[in-house]
Amino acid sequence: MKQPIKVFEPVTNNQIIRLHSRARQIVLPDTELYEMVAGLIGIASITALSKQEAIFLLDNLQGKRKARFPAGPRFENEISGDAANLPSFYHIRDIRLMFQQLGWDKQRIKSWMIKYRKVKDIRSMDRSQARGTYIALKVMVKRARGAAPEKQKRNVDL
Repeated sequence: MKQPIKVFEPVTNNQIIRLHSRARQIVLPDTELYEMVAGLIGIASITALSKQEAIFLLDNLQGKRKARFPAGPRFENEISGDAANLPSFYHIRDIRLMFQQLGWDKQRIKSWMIKYRKVKDIRSMDRSQARGTYIALKVMVKRARGAAPEKQKRNVDL
């Protein structure tokens, strides 16, 4: 029998609205809200949050800090509906970290996702799209790491 995996439950539109609304209520600039998001997940994109991470941020903005970290992801068998199509939490986590390693901003991430992955954002991906995105970014990060020492070496030789 196939063992259930931990899945990424994407942030809902309602949670995004509540995050922005709460930030406005406490007079928190958007830049600081995005810094909080980047501090939590590595990139400054609210649409890349999971439901659990959005709840954690909302609790922090409301002063209800119960835990130091967001709740962990749930297993696919704990979720009703079409959980088998949700992406692996670990793929999404690594995708966000690779975007951070590449140094891409929110707009560049969005443009790349639309052009090369045919989705509008991270939360729109299904399991196979997340797997493909993970593989593509893994190659890009590997190339970026390999290219940096080579450039430094050429400059030293001159």
